[in-house]
Amino acid sequence: MNEADKKAYLAKYKEKKQNGERFFPHSIAKDAVTSLFLFVLLLGLVIFVGVPNEPPANPTDSSYIPRPEWYFLWAFQLLKYFPGSLEGAAIVGLGVVLAVGLFGLPFLDRNAKRHPFNRPVASAVMLLIVAGLAFLTIQAAVTTPKAAEAVSVGGDKTARIEAGGKLYAEYCASCHGENGEGGEIEGQAGEFTNPLNDEAFLVTHSSESLFNVVDYGWESLGMPPFGLKYGGALTDPDIRAIVEFVQAWAPSEEAAPEGDLAALALIETPSYSQHVKPIFDKRCLSCHGARKKGGYSMTDYTGVMTSGDNAPVIVAGDAANSILAQMLRGIKTDAGGQMPPSRPLANEQIELIERWINQGALNN
Repeated sequence: MNEADKKAYLAKYKEKKQNGERFFPHSIAKDAVTSLFLFVLLLGLVIFVGVPNEPPANPTDSSYIPRPEWYFLWAFQLLKYFPGSLEGAAIVGLGVVLAVGLFGLPFLDRNAKRHPFNRPVASAVMLLIVAGLAFLTIQAAVTTPKAAEAVSVGGDKTARIEAGGKLYAEYCASCHGENGEGGEIEGQAGEFTNPLNDEAFLVTHSSESLFNVVDYGWESLGMPPFGLKYGGALTDPDIRAIVEFVQAWAPSEEAAPEGDLAALALIETPSYSQHVKPIFDKRCLSCHGARKKGGYSMTDYTGVMTSGDNAPVIVAGDAANSILAQMLRGIKTDAGGQMPPSRPLANEQIELIERWINQGALNN
């Protein structure tokens, strides 16, 4: 800066200072109004937009992809360009460079003129930095894969049961069956898990006992621990959601678990997949699934029609002479007596199955 520019700058500075305003109360009042506006804005975002709840952190989840908030995405992306052994040096080194640059800025740039056109070097460097930050932020948003959607175990009971069903399908169904009917224990041929959807099991096991079994495991029965604190992958809320899902199989005194009985009575042409199979899956698979008691399998249509030590148990078009219909009615046959033995089907359910048999027992 030459002497003439320096004198002009000092004169202008002196004039501005004489015509200026006091820090208190003028500047403080402006800051207070601005701060209040920002506070109200943030409060409104919290109340009306909010932040979605996420499940508790799970250190055993190797599929989790960390992603910082948007204003740190540029740093997140920048570290991808450094090999793992250099990440620490890059973090420290970049921090030092930024700190030195900010502290040294007044000494490096002593130009009194503030307009960007009068400071081409500083303006160009700043534009490059802003463009670099924008580029890195966009790259991070585009190239980072989205994490798998986590199962939310919060909300009301219905939402928790739904979340528990997803967790059950992921962690439990392979051994206990899709509908809690039981299944062959992995690695132990001929050994089966007890059915979880059995009424006696559900009545005699409290929520706490079910939680403890899932959490701690039962080594002598081949049940590994699933609780996070015992080396598993499930948090306490996850396990409680699974317990609520399993307990939802218990028969309700208010309504039949398989659906509205009055609605079943109105179905004139039953569908195997829509109406009959859900009843079999719920009430029969615990014995006639992987276990195949009496040689009878009800896992699919072919098994229902052809398997069994006393096959065929269904005579298409003739429910009265079908062993299955007779046993559902409690009529003793060579194959046995009342089925299911623990709790008979409702009359509306039996009539639905009989209508399906009389109409040809179709795989419809």
